Amino acid sequence: MIDNRISTVIPTFNRELYLKEAIFSCLNQTIEHEIIVCNHGSKDGTDVLVKSFGNKVRYLSRPNDHGPIFCWLEGVMEAKGEYINLLFDDDLIKPKFIEDCIKYFDNKEVGFVFAEAEYIDEATKKFYVQNSKAFPKSGIYNISSYESYFVQNLISPTSFIMRKKDIIDSLFQGKLPFSKFEYKGVGPDKLMILMCLLRYKKFGYVSDYLCTYRKHNNSITIDALNNEEKKKIFDKAYREVVLYYYGLKHAKFFLFLFYIRDFFRRLKHRLFHRKVIIEKTLL
Repeated sequence: MIDNRISTVIPTFNRELYLKEAIFSCLNQTIEHEIIVCNHGSKDGTDVLVKSFGNKVRYLSRPNDHGPIFCWLEGVMEAKGEYINLLFDDDLIKPKFIEDCIKYFDNKEVGFVFAEAEYIDEATKKFYVQNSKAFPKSGIYNISSYESYFVQNLISPTSFIMRKKDIIDSLFQGKLPFSKFEYKGVGPDKLMILMCLLRYKKFGYVSDYLCTYRKHNNSITIDALNNEEKKKIFDKAYREVVLYYYGLKHAKFFLFLFYIRDFFRRLKHRLFHRKVIIEKTLL
């Protein structure tokens, strides 16, 4: 029986080979759920591949590519689930990923849930773990205690589940306000998490390695890190997302100062007019 709470959205662009494995990783989940593949502009065999899965996969296809964010957004908008896993087409999720993550949303204060991830080097076919585990054990944690972790680190959408409405709010169609740098859709993936830091008190964490990122030369991230000029723009794009987050976070404080200043200005104005009225009366 399909669990209508959750949908996996797989945006794709010319990655027919990797996409097949990504789809199978969704079909192999212990929880049957909606799977959407959103293809914008692919010129390879993606159409034939996805259609071969029949009604097991919903397929959204457009002939033109307008960048990754438009593709992400269409897939998420069309999803029926309240909760979304945005699985990149070259990544994989292990069979218990959805089952082990979705349960934490029973707590309404939880804004997102993420699981640990491993890497596979496409050249050597070897698996490895880049960093030690983020937290000691699976469970629910207070966001206020770990804000710096999420500001400093990038968690790929592949490894987290989040509410549909929160993802949509993070997918700016273009640059963030006041930003100067952009690199192939870099930014909204981090902004999704940061926006949740402002809205919720808690997050869920699964310590098991339930996601697999693929390291290969056609990866946007790997390509940027291997080129010094691209890396600079890449890093600046993420830095601007963090600055935008802090701007939103502290906006209430600045608004409070504005209202205080405005209050005293109006008070001074009223006192001045009262003084004028009193002086005229005395005359």
